[in-house]
Amino acid sequence: MGDPGSEMVESVSPAGPEASESTADENEDDIQFVSEGPSRPVLEYIDLVCGDEEPTTYHSDILFPKMPKRQGDFLRFLNVKKLKTDTESNNRNKNHCGLPKLKESHFKYVEKPVIEEKPSCSSKEEIDNLVLPDCWNEKQAFMFTEQYKWLEIKEGKLGCKDCSTVRHLGSKAEKHVHVSKEWIAYLVTPNGSNKTTRQASLRKKIKEHDISKAHGKIQDLLKESTNDSISNIGDKQNNKNIDATVKVFNVVYSLVKHNRPLSDIEGAIELQEKNGEVNCLNTRYSATRIAEHIAKEMKMKIFKNIIEENAKICVIIDEASTVSKKCTLVIYLQCTAQSVPAPVMLFVALKELVSTTAECIVTTLLSTLNDYGFTNEYLKANLIAFCSDGANTMLGRKSGVATKMLENFPEIIIWNCLNHRLQLSLDDSISEIKHVNHFKIFIDKIYSIYHQSNKNQNKLLEPVAKDLEIEIVKIGRVMGPRWAACSLQAATAVWCAYPILYLHFSHSYSGLANRLANINFLQDLALMIDILEEFSLLSTALQSRSTNIQKAQKLIKRTIRALENLKIGTGKHESQIEGLIKSDKFKDIPFNKNNKFKALPRNLLLENIIQHMNLRLLSDRQYEESIFNYFDLLEPSTWPYEEITSPWVAGEKKLFHLCELLKYEIDLKDFREFVSNNIKSNNVSIPTTIQKAKKIVGTIAINSAEAERGFNLMNIICTRVRNSLTVDHISDLMTINLLGKELADWDAIPFVKSWSNCNHRLATDTRVRQKSSKAFYENQLAIWNLK
Repeated sequence: MGDPGSEMVESVSPAGPEASESTADENEDDIQFVSEGPSRPVLEYIDLVCGDEEPTTYHSDILFPKMPKRQGDFLRFLNVKKLKTDTESNNRNKNHCGLPKLKESHFKYVEKPVIEEKPSCSSKEEIDNLVLPDCWNEKQAFMFTEQYKWLEIKEGKLGCKDCSTVRHLGSKAEKHVHVSKEWIAYLVTPNGSNKTTRQASLRKKIKEHDISKAHGKIQDLLKESTNDSISNIGDKQNNKNIDATVKVFNVVYSLVKHNRPLSDIEGAIELQEKNGEVNCLNTRYSATRIAEHIAKEMKMKIFKNIIEENAKICVIIDEASTVSKKCTLVIYLQCTAQSVPAPVMLFVALKELVSTTAECIVTTLLSTLNDYGFTNEYLKANLIAFCSDGANTMLGRKSGVATKMLENFPEIIIWNCLNHRLQLSLDDSISEIKHVNHFKIFIDKIYSIYHQSNKNQNKLLEPVAKDLEIEIVKIGRVMGPRWAACSLQAATAVWCAYPILYLHFSHSYSGLANRLANINFLQDLALMIDILEEFSLLSTALQSRSTNIQKAQKLIKRTIRALENLKIGTGKHESQIEGLIKSDKFKDIPFNKNNKFKALPRNLLLENIIQHMNLRLLSDRQYEESIFNYFDLLEPSTWPYEEITSPWVAGEKKLFHLCELLKYEIDLKDFREFVSNNIKSNNVSIPTTIQKAKKIVGTIAINSAEAERGFNLMNIICTRVRNSLTVDHISDLMTINLLGKELADWDAIPFVKSWSNCNHRLATDTRVRQKSSKAFYENQLAIWNLK
């Protein structure tokens, strides 16, 4: 087909100098005049449909041969007058496809059944139902869509169906060659103030797009994929470049998993290029975009599966500051999944906080969850618990985050981190007994001496330790704002380095040496280590991912019983004191009992600790006891079998409240069967709904240890050297590190394909930003030219 601009000048729109002089009415008359005898593009279409392979002599050329301008104007005037009187007859002569009915005397070949051809009729009917550009009529739209098969009209705007299908060039991309977004999105409109100029504008845009290089490449891609579906075009034409991009993705993934700076990619890619690989995604900017893409795809895939399963979730949050002093909120969720036997803890995001008020934290939390598909409706139906530490901002009774969450989701369980409550119970006991506080001050004094000066530890302690064959452990704070395991480590370090510390203090710190020579202090140290060991065991067990709320209650009660036994008898370290004093390592220490340094009130200290553990851990809130009673319905070991009859009426009353807490309906028939089977035998199968309920109970997080681990990873990633990382970038790196598989098990191909489908550059695309080349001085290179 020829140029639509030149064809339309003859057929549908006046052109040349005459066009500017004609009015809108004359333009309409010109169109009617053309309907008297079909234009050349329409005749070519009729020839194609009818199968006439012989060259056709057009009667329009015979009837209206080319003539001078004035004669053409006069003839046009005559025909316009003729058409104005014969409008009705012309309309009657039109066939149902919209083409004029041709006279047999003029065009014998029209007798072939052109009218019955289905495609032309259907396309014409589609045009009749379309909203056309304001400067076109149906005949013009029909002609252009037939001449340019790729042309489509939507809501009065033009677009390219081929470009819209393929959308990007992939491996055929070249520099400065781009697929037009306007043609893809059907946004092409005419320009100009009158009908003539707007028609000319559309003709020009259609012609330019038809001959454009990008559109030609799209046509080539479609021809190459004639035997395949359109959805596989991008994958097939990118297959030869996928491997190169996969290698870049693997490099970025490895750097993130090992907490390496993304700028290291330049050295890694340089090594690949040395080995013969060609990669253009070799800058830290490309690595950052790739890491963002991988993190986004991971989250969307995982969270989509959770939402589709309608899984119950528990939200865990904590607040801390980065190296650059920015307040951040770390968000985790624990959920149940059908394919996983135990609840799964998932990192959601690290978000920067504008302020640390409860309103800001709640707004940030809910907006983040909504961004990942957890709508408010989903949360109302599936959010069963909220866990955080005991800070006033988080769990304040009047205006804390937990209170505001209850306003939005009234039926959720609010849980205070058990590890923080364990530490608070120990702190409460210390604050009430002054002797314990004096012991803490003395240990902190030892810590400050050796922590602030490496010289004291390296030059003074190590020679003595080497002579005594004792390993020096770094001495930290005892009973500070850290969990019990840290306090135990500090106290144990003093216990192991006891002889060395005395020899050092005897030369420079006589007061501290006298304190160490007091046997009461050694007994106090042994007692505190025995107590801290029990706290450390409990703290470590509570931090385990496999510990649920019911198991935690058992562990707490077991620790309380261990402390009660310690109150009656002696601990492991207390029983070693007499043997240590007589040993060779302690022979240089003149132990004595100085009443100036009073010993700890042993029984009072243990009694206070037990009392505060009961208050903090077992009955810290009023409704926690009732929650445990409801959850005990799923644990046969806690049932009062002497009171149970079948059916268990009291248990069935509690069952209704348990279903409200878990937002899950437990079948009453299953519960009765569960009760009856356990009365008869201990080893019985558990009904399906009971199993699901037990998994949901395991979803409730009992501590914020996972959030603490997240902050630890954040500090590893955002060091003082990498403090220019934004919070969003840190969140992406944490996502890959926490949610991603190991490099050996990770498949980069799906991520590379989604990267390509998002119209990103592949590794072989030369249009990406190139890394800066290193400048070598002539002297550096000259030494290699020496002979």
